[in-house]
Amino acid sequence: MPIEVRVKLQPFRTPNFVLVEDDTRPRQEGFQESPKYALSDLDATTLSQLCDKFREDVFKKADKVDPK
Repeated sequence: MPIEVRVKLQPFRTPNFVLVEDDTRPRQEGFQESPKYALSDLDATTLSQLCDKFREDVFKKADKVDPK
């Protein structure tokens, strides 16, 4: 007799901002925080591209085919 347990999963957390990719710096220069932009500062096309990339990465990491 199989036993089933249902769980409610939390959705992924939505960030408040996006970081800018920086060039690597020598350690001697010390820590500098990457520039960042609030999501509201980005246009809809850029947000859509970031979401598409996130979705692609999630399915790739799970080794699953995206049903979309």
